[in-house]
Amino acid sequence: MSAQVFITGLGMVTSLGADVEACWRRALAGESGLSPITSFDAKALPVAGAGEVSEETLRAIRERLPEEYAGEGERRVLFALDAAQSAMMDAGMRPGDYAPERAGAVMGTGLSSYRLEDFAAWADPENGFDATRFAKELEMTQASGYFNNPPERATSLVAEWFELAGPAGTITSACAAAGQAIGLGMRMIRRGEADVVLCGGADSMIHPVGMAIFLLLGAASKSKDPICRPFDRRRSGLAVGEGAGVVVLESEAHARGRGAAPYAALSGYGASMDAHQVTAPHPAGRGAVRSMGEAIEDAGLAPGDVAYVNAHGTGTKLNDPVETRAIREVFGARADALAVSSSKSMIGHLIAACGAPEFIFTALSVAHDIVHPTTNLENPDPKCDLDYVAGGAREMPVPAAITNSFGFGGQNATLLVRKAA
Repeated sequence: MSAQVFITGLGMVTSLGADVEACWRRALAGESGLSPITSFDAKALPVAGAGEVSEETLRAIRERLPEEYAGEGERRVLFALDAAQSAMMDAGMRPGDYAPERAGAVMGTGLSSYRLEDFAAWADPENGFDATRFAKELEMTQASGYFNNPPERATSLVAEWFELAGPAGTITSACAAAGQAIGLGMRMIRRGEADVVLCGGADSMIHPVGMAIFLLLGAASKSKDPICRPFDRRRSGLAVGEGAGVVVLESEAHARGRGAAPYAALSGYGASMDAHQVTAPHPAGRGAVRSMGEAIEDAGLAPGDVAYVNAHGTGTKLNDPVETRAIREVFGARADALAVSSSKSMIGHLIAACGAPEFIFTALSVAHDIVHPTTNLENPDPKCDLDYVAGGAREMPVPAAITNSFGFGGQNATLLVRKAA
């Protein structure tokens, strides 16, 4: 077997909790982190709730990062910093344990928030937007807005914190971003460009503009209850979530050299483009089939070696049957023996960050031979006819698993995790 890429540290913040342990425990219990929105007045929006990070979790972050909590204007950057710190601590790693120029960072993120106040304040009723005055007064823009928090901010701060002076990047490929960031981190190590890569994703679109976008796209659920029902006949759309997931990837030689105990190995990555439509997947799942197939081939495995699929599983009318169809095409007769579940049924859709917590759940499934359930699946859609682990967490052998992230614009990413040899 060729040298492996090990997963040695995990960090997470979601609506299920402030750390990996809490999120994993609640996910196995099938608990929901979806609740009514409290961070802004959402009464005028036709949504019942979201996967919002709780006040309890925010207090925990404030205790861990008091200066950053007080001074950071953007929630997703705060989530990224906290998850990154947790991942590095979990890996037992600190600056000095690696050569800075051999350590990199890749983060998936959204495109930042344009605050309406940043346009209204410089609007001239007669002449429109006063760009000249705006440029002179840029420092007065909202702390949480785009101008103070460009997409690469989280990556830059994480690299600065941990002295990661090697290859770096910020991925903004919508819902595939975090999955692609982790896949690229693996490739950096494989190519010999880095020994250690901190990678994952962070996002928060639970604000008036963000929620309006998903309502206008027709993707957000308008259910009277804050609930997400992947693969269910009564599913009505995605529930927006927020948070971050960050992992430490290491070359086998580096990890073994410092005596690290890996959770699992990241062995395969596949990426594709549907080349079909911006807001809808290819009806035959063309891109999904290709990304899953490439990840399995990249790992040097066959479909029959995979026991579990952590599905993209959005709970939208379009995604779920197409993903089911794609899984059947890739796995053939083996598809009926797969366990398939959706993390989004409990934490919501973390948009650009979604692939990171779902990757962490997948790694833990491989490490501990147990998979979390898909919650709220009460009336299965006949077009969604796989085993979605609807009855609770399941203990089972998980020698290898894949996790899917399929994004707006037809961008796809699949990661394959297997037990570390």
